[in-house]
Amino acid sequence: MPAKNRRPVSIFFLFILLVLTTGPTQFAGAQTSRTDDYPYLYRVTTLRAEPGKLPELIDFLTAQRKTAHSGEPASERVAHAPIIMRHSQGDQWDLLLMFPMDSYQSYYGAGPDAGVAQFQARLDSLSAFREDLFAYGPPPAAVLGAYTDNNFFHIEMFMALAGRKGDLIEERKMENAYLESTGQRTNLIWVGDVGSNVDVFTIGFYPSIVEFAAPSGVSDADANEAAIAAGFEARSTIGFYLRELISAHHDTLAIKVE
Repeated sequence: MPAKNRRPVSIFFLFILLVLTTGPTQFAGAQTSRTDDYPYLYRVTTLRAEPGKLPELIDFLTAQRKTAHSGEPASERVAHAPIIMRHSQGDQWDLLLMFPMDSYQSYYGAGPDAGVAQFQARLDSLSAFREDLFAYGPPPAAVLGAYTDNNFFHIEMFMALAGRKGDLIEERKMENAYLESTGQRTNLIWVGDVGSNVDVFTIGFYPSIVEFAAPSGVSDADANEAAIAAGFEARSTIGFYLRELISAHHDTLAIKVE
């Protein structure tokens, strides 16, 4: 039976060992993606189910989440079970899971956990492809609030050109400023640290596809003025500037898994 499609992880786990055994002064680079804007570490997993196994995979994950949520206040639930989003159209994965970690040290420092090993083994038995990204983003309470209040998500994953990751982060902030000033929903931003080749990804949270597709309602002149105020040359150049910074990107529309 052919081996499952898994990205090599040996180098990554050597990196984790180095993070855990080296002090912050000697290994400051381990925290370069963490900032005041993106203070919290997440493990972001994308999965493609074995053919015919997607319903079983969803049932397994939701059962795990309900068990972890039992007796916990809503503000703490996100710390013990993943946020789950199901692909509707776009990228090739079926499910996106988000596990808040706080830090590498707190997540891995306790050593091997039999429950985690069993969870991963079951996940492997139901999935044909899995890819992990460790990224810094907003505090979990903000993410859980947005997830709880909405049912439809626009996920954009970006791979920056060499030396342009910082510019890409700033462009995402500029676009949020533009969206806010034109009365549209802004996106939450995550900055990739290690794992997959995604440098930055954003998620827009919406009640439904109707709100996602709704026009801004502002005039072309006002929209152009808002784009210039946000730092773009004009509204018409927003997409052009983004493409000056990236080598590739993936857009996915997704729905909430209850």
